[in-house]
Amino acid sequence: MTSPQHLDGLLTDLGLAEAATFTAVRGADEDAVIRLFGGDLGQASPMYLEELREHYDGDLILVSRSGPAVVVVENNNYQGAREEVLRPLSRLGRSASAFWNVNAVSQLSLAEDGLVLSMLDMVMPEDAFGARPEAWQPLLEGLAFGVGSGWGEGLAAVERATGARFDSAWVRGPHRAVAITPVPQYLLGQGLIDSPLLKREPFVSYLADLGPALVGQMRRHALDLALAHADLRAHPLALAALAADEILAAARERLRDDLTVAHEMALSQSHALRADEDDDFAPEWERPSHLAYRQAIVFGVLAQCVAAHLPTTTDGLPDILSSLVMAMTGDSERVEEFWMVDHLHNAAGREA
Repeated sequence: MTSPQHLDGLLTDLGLAEAATFTAVRGADEDAVIRLFGGDLGQASPMYLEELREHYDGDLILVSRSGPAVVVVENNNYQGAREEVLRPLSRLGRSASAFWNVNAVSQLSLAEDGLVLSMLDMVMPEDAFGARPEAWQPLLEGLAFGVGSGWGEGLAAVERATGARFDSAWVRGPHRAVAITPVPQYLLGQGLIDSPLLKREPFVSYLADLGPALVGQMRRHALDLALAHADLRAHPLALAALAADEILAAARERLRDDLTVAHEMALSQSHALRADEDDDFAPEWERPSHLAYRQAIVFGVLAQCVAAHLPTTTDGLPDILSSLVMAMTGDSERVEEFWMVDHLHNAAGREA
């Protein structure tokens, strides 16, 4: 295995330390890998690996062979981290990818036999998920993930999983540059397709006619789940916000301001409670401070909804799901239902 320190230096030399994805597929054919990334074999051309730094924008992959594996490198892109790419690749052979970006968002993925076995954040590796979340663990012995670690640790894990070697011989070897068309997203990924939620309403109806016409209904569904999760369904401000289109503009302005104050007060309460809590309290989402934090998020979202009706009322809710996700922590059925709504809401929006 190449040392993580050497790999960190390699990324710096190649100009890929800021944002990149390295994907390796053991025992695969290069042409088959290119096709599964959405590449056109007829458009492939030779390129030196160090030239990839000049292609920061656009969908381009660099493909080569390293030992028993086919390696795909992306600059500032993440196609190899997507389930829609990884799962088909893993039918060719065990596949692994390491992705990171300028905001330190990262993902280390391991896939085999058509399933993503394990995905984890390289900054917070303890929360792995997938068909077999523990599958990465035997391959990570001695690797130091966490805040302050380099992305070379992830590349070392990809080497261990696939037999690839990101060494000098590979860097100097032949590489093919191929423009790709990103493959379409799955409507339902492996973690959702077998969910019992899909056998009951309103999800049966969502799937029967998925499209932009359902977006408003899904946003209200998600908001109702968040209100319940934050114990705010009966709160006077929440009830007023849900009826904001029935009151005068001046009253809506006052309501928005009251919701903003409630957001700030709940956030302050959350911080105060957190300061007195034991650092070893687990699970994180059951901390007393977390209920206040969820309430702060929901009050802020309600203020956003009311503001969307100013100066005159409008039909429907704004896109609030990306804000609500911060409030939907835990492992309850309500949280699971929210994430299904969120997934289908995004899919319905893509149909527009």
